[in-house]
Parts: sequence; structure tokens; C-alpha cells
Amino acid sequence: MTRSDPDGASGVCVRRGRAPALAERGGSGQGEPADWIAQSPLLSRAFTLAEMAHGTQRRPSDGRLFLDHVTEVADFLHRVGYDDELVAAGLLHDSVERGTLEESELRSEMPAQVASLVMTLSEDGEIESFGQRKEALRSQVAAAGGRAITVFAADKLSDILGLRRGIEAHPDQIEERIDGGVEAMVGHYRESVQMIAAVRPGSAFLSALRRELERLEEHGIDGRA
Repeated sequence: MTRSDPDGASGVCVRRGRAPALAERGGSGQGEPADWIAQSPLLSRAFTLAEMAHGTQRRPSDGRLFLDHVTEVADFLHRVGYDDELVAAGLLHDSVERGTLEESELRSEMPAQVASLVMTLSEDGEIESFGQRKEALRSQVAAAGGRAITVFAADKLSDILGLRRGIEAHPDQIEERIDGGVEAMVGHYRESVQMIAAVRPGSAFLSALRRELERLEEHGIDGRA
């Protein structure tokens, strides 16, 4: 049974380790999608587009493949029971902003609702200030409402986990690896969680977000001035 209501779930249990929806990987770092992706034509196409868009690109925070990140986001959404269109948006949410996928290609390959969600979840790269760019993103997601907020929440959960992994693995390098610096990024995560709580207090991911943000801050990283 799929879930289309973004507020009806009771929560999500975070899995740690490698992105759970990817099969065993070869030396190139690429892998076949999990069965639940392969069995859906929409998700299979979205995964292929994400794989093409990100290639071997790695995240600055923990050094993991971007494909692992977007698949983790999609897996969070899938395990809660959301519909394939929402899960597809999870797979593709970084493909235009951080990958090589063009908006026109996205709109030609994906249903209109999926493409619109992905663009809502994409930052405006013309805004130079880190703080202003992130504020604009939070505002446009909040204005878009439940479905955009649901994917955004799953993304922030993966982001928080990734930053904590990066701090643990690269404590002496993490500051220079993170756009805007660690404190600014943690501040963005905190304000994102506050926005989700205010606009969608029944979010399936809210409890996990609060818990993992607290764990991140226990490492001594605090985004407050």
C-alpha cells in the first residue's frame, strides 16, 4: 500500500552504513538498483537519470557517492510507503542543482509533478550568499507544501547523517570541505527542522531529524552564533 498523504506516518527508523537500496558495488562504485526500484518503470528511469547526472561525483561532507545519497533519500521515502512519484523526486532531487541533468531534460523524461517537485527542491545558484540561498530554498519548499516538504525532510535526514559521518572521518578537513562552513550548514539544518515542524508537524521524519540533529550537535558543532 502506498502513502500519498505526507503527514500520516508515525516515523522512520534510520539505517546506518551504506545506502540500503544499492546492490553490491563493483570497482567503479556503480551498482544495480534494488528490486523495489527495478520493478517500477518510473523509478528505474529516475535511477538511470540520477546515475547519469551524478556519475562518480562524491559529496563533500562524507566523501560518499552522490548516487548513494539520493538513493538513501528515496529509500527513506519508500520504506515509509510513499508513492512512486514522490520516491522518484527523492532520486532526482539533486540531479539538476548538483548534477548534470538539464531542467528541459528532466521535464521531458519525468511526469510534470515529479519535475516540479525536483525544481522546487533545487537551490537558486544565482544567489551568492550561502545564508540567503538556503533561506530562499527553505521558503520555496515551505510555500510548496506537503509533498515538497516530505522529500526535503528525507533529504535533510540524509544530509545530517552524512555531515556527522564526515566530522567523524575527517575532523581536520571537514570545515574546508563544507560550503559555507560547518557551523553555517548546521544552522541551515536546524532552521530546516524548525520549518518542517512548523509547517508539517506530523512529518514522518521529524522525530528522526530531531534525534540525529541532536547527535550531530553532541560532536561539539553548533550553528548558533
